[in-house]
Amino acid sequence: MLHFIDYIYFFYGLAFFLFGFSILHYPMENSIFKFTRELKYLGIFGILHGISEWLVMFKSMGGRETEELFYISSLIAMGLSYGVLFYFSLRVIWNKKYSMITLALITLGLLALLSGFDNVTLDNINILLRYFLGLPGIFMTAYIFYHPVYLVQGSVYASMKRCAYVLATTFFAYGIFAGLIVPVGTFFPSSVVNGESFKAFTSLPVELFRALCAMVAGYAITQILRVFKHQTDFHLLRLSKALEESGDTVVITDLQGKIEYVNRAFEQQSGYLAQEVIGNTPSMLRSGEHHSSFYQHLWNTILSGETYQGVLTNKRKDETLYNEFKTIVPLKNKRQELTSFISTGKDITSRIIFEHELEKAASTDPLTNAANRLQCNRWLKLATEHAQDTNISVGMLLFDIDDFKKVNDTFGHNAGDDVLIQIAEIVHTMVRNNDMFARWGGEEFVILQIDTPYEGTIALAERLRKKIEHSVFGNVGKLTISVGVAQYDAEESIESFVKKADDAMYQAKMEGKNKVVVNKGEAAL
Repeated sequence: MLHFIDYIYFFYGLAFFLFGFSILHYPMENSIFKFTRELKYLGIFGILHGISEWLVMFKSMGGRETEELFYISSLIAMGLSYGVLFYFSLRVIWNKKYSMITLALITLGLLALLSGFDNVTLDNINILLRYFLGLPGIFMTAYIFYHPVYLVQGSVYASMKRCAYVLATTFFAYGIFAGLIVPVGTFFPSSVVNGESFKAFTSLPVELFRALCAMVAGYAITQILRVFKHQTDFHLLRLSKALEESGDTVVITDLQGKIEYVNRAFEQQSGYLAQEVIGNTPSMLRSGEHHSSFYQHLWNTILSGETYQGVLTNKRKDETLYNEFKTIVPLKNKRQELTSFISTGKDITSRIIFEHELEKAASTDPLTNAANRLQCNRWLKLATEHAQDTNISVGMLLFDIDDFKKVNDTFGHNAGDDVLIQIAEIVHTMVRNNDMFARWGGEEFVILQIDTPYEGTIALAERLRKKIEHSVFGNVGKLTISVGVAQYDAEESIESFVKKADDAMYQAKMEGKNKVVVNKGEAAL
């Protein structure tokens, strides 16, 4: 025959079981919140704790021959549940100094309660489990949900703050009803504060209040998980929107290379619509420019779990070729197994063409081995056009050897030629491979830098000035240079750009030579 207390145990166990089930049912793998990865332990606690209460119900419903079996089983389930809850709280607060101190003080206080313990019975074991596993685990869980530092911060926490406080308060109350108000024991304080004394004081069984706590906790955690899921879905929606609107191509494939997703940039760049490529492999883009060993190396890299980066020449739907800087990242599940690949690509065709044009236009000054003025003019044209198309920076150093006429007049033209050669050798040691160094004419030289911060160009000018100032040029001895620095404005002509550098150089000479002057009114360095 079922009694009122049996119904309480049934709903008590059901509430905790559903509490745990709702947590474990939450898709934690897809969550963007670190805290949700720890929630699985709270879910396991709920399942085990619900089962333990059902076993207590079966104990009261069964006969004497099964009573002890169900009681021992319920103690095992309860002990495991409290152990998991205790482990959950430790994982969350670990390395949090004051939280660990609080936990240590709770444990020490509980140890002091054992002073009167002198009899090992099933009831006393029940009490000890509640004191030493249940009480600290429950109170620390309440502490965790009360402090946002353990959950999430910002606007997300504001959305769940009320439910988090409700859950924290509920766990605190449950700690009192289930961790302090225990079965009657033979030692203090269980001999004084217990379920019987509580019922005598309130005329209600403590299990009723425990069941109410379980129901409230189930509701609160459901609302918290709903906020987590809403924020995760919103984040994924924004990420999806960003991928779709990105200027770089995005392609997602399975392990066999079959395309599962492409973004709008891919459609625009390749000429293929998404429905034309999904289910196919990226091999449909092959241009024939790469050997099979190239693709073998690519696959070996990503199948080993490494990220691949390289330049691919692919073919559009209209048969035209384009160059793409490709990054392919292998994606893994929580067991570190490969599941798919995501690749991003940037069209660098214009850059490749630009570099090829530079190679074709290459011509050098026979004396200094620097580019000549004709090649420099071509490079200036290509660089400024590229800057107009892509909004990259182009910086110019124009420098002149101070008093070079005196060198020729005093030491002869051969000595002057040797100076020019040595100057060029010094510059070659200081510029990068992608910098352009040219002899502009006579004793004037130009250095062009593309896609370099203006401050870097200015710093190079100063380093070059100092290097030449401290160099010795054979019988000629010491020499200096005057340097003008200018940055290209996308709206100006090449002539205007060169004139800015030339004016700055002229100002450096007027201010006493051996100086770097930066155009646009900056003070000389």
